[in-house]
Amino acid sequence: MSALLLPASARQRVPWKNGGGHTAEVVVMPDDGAALAAGSSAFDWRLSIATVDRDGGFSSFPGVSRSLMALSPQGLALVDNGNPVTLCQYDVHQFWGENDVAAVDVTGPTLDLNLMIRREAFSGDLRFGEMTGDDLVGTAAGHTVVVLLSGELRFEGRLLQPHDAVLMGDGGADVTGYAQVALASISPRDPLATD
Repeated sequence: MSALLLPASARQRVPWKNGGGHTAEVVVMPDDGAALAAGSSAFDWRLSIATVDRDGGFSSFPGVSRSLMALSPQGLALVDNGNPVTLCQYDVHQFWGENDVAAVDVTGPTLDLNLMIRREAFSGDLRFGEMTGDDLVGTAAGHTVVVLLSGELRFEGRLLQPHDAVLMGDGGADVTGYAQVALASISPRDPLATD
C-alpha cells in the first residue's frame, strides 16, 4: 500500500446520536462505507476528530479499545466510570468502549482525536510527537497515521493544513518538516498471543 493524504477539508461531519457534538472521520478500516455514521460499530479500527459542544455521555462501543487525545488548548474534563479525568492539550486517555464516560464542565466547543480499535483483532497506540526534519514514520506490520497538530509539515512536497493526516504506506512516507503531530499506530494481534 502506498501512503495516502487524508485532507481535513474532505471530511464529512456526522452528528452524535446524543446531539452533544460532531465527529469527522479521518480514516476507517475497512473503508467500505458501513462505519460512516457516528455511533456505528461496523469497523476494525477508526480515527476521528470530534467536536464536543456540551456536557454529555459518550456512545458505548462494546469490544472496542479507545484512546482519546484532547486537541484544544482548554483540554477536556471527563468522568470515566465515576473517576474524574483531566486532559490538558495533547494528553491521551485510554479506556474501553463499554465504560461509562462523559464530558463534563464543557464551556465551549473543544476538539478531541479518537482512536477506536476492535480489541480482539488489533492493538493500537495514540501519542503526541514532534517531527524534526526528515523523520521516517511507519510500522513493520499494521498502519500508522500522522495527524498535523501545529507547525509545518509536507507530504510528497505538499504543505499540509492543520488536522490533515497521512496514512503511511508499507515503507513509510515522504513526510518532512518541523511540527507537532499525533501518531496513531494500529497492528493486528497475534492470534496465538494471550493477554
